Amino acid sequence: MNGTVLRTLGVALSLTFAASGAFAQDAKTAPKGAKAPQSVEWSLDAVHSNVGFVARHLGFAKVKGEFKDYSATVSAHPQTGKITGLTARAKVASVTTGMSKRDDHLRADDFFNAEKFPEMKLELKSIRWAGKKFRAQVELTIRDVTKVVPFTGELLGLHKADFGGGDALHAGYEATATINRQDFGLSFSKVAEGVAVVSDKVDIRLNVEISRKL
Repeated sequence: MNGTVLRTLGVALSLTFAASGAFAQDAKTAPKGAKAPQSVEWSLDAVHSNVGFVARHLGFAKVKGEFKDYSATVSAHPQTGKITGLTARAKVASVTTGMSKRDDHLRADDFFNAEKFPEMKLELKSIRWAGKKFRAQVELTIRDVTKVVPFTGELLGLHKADFGGGDALHAGYEATATINRQDFGLSFSKVAEGVAVVSDKVDIRLNVEISRKL
């Protein structure tokens, strides 16, 4: 066997072993089965969340309120915490503004009619991210009316912590939207000296913390 043939054979063997080694390394480091999921279930931390709103009284004073009883099913990216899916419900009878007489009026038929329509619902239909900020289209149901409402918001932060149950990843959010309450059948329309007692436009303000165990 001449020198040229030996050199050619040596090169071929070297390439074969190199390729075999690379394949073995890839097989060792590559994840088994399907790719890592882009969305997993997270839990709502209701203790550190708030479902609130702001309405104007007589056109200038801001009246703040919130719903105390709510729940949500959330899906998000396992590492970044960016939300991909959300369905939330709130018991309208849990509304509170700091004044019991006003709260009773909000539960009545002029507004939510809590007896006939006990829940309001929010469902994420689409979301577009730009860095940590997002724009979302949300299907909102109040009373028996469902409309798509645009929300804007931001992922405020992501942090790993152990509060006694093991390591968990926590993500904080804020989101806002403005609706016309008349569109949803909240029809109270009293006027005082030509000015609406309660504004038609209402700001929805969500502050939410979600987490998942690691």
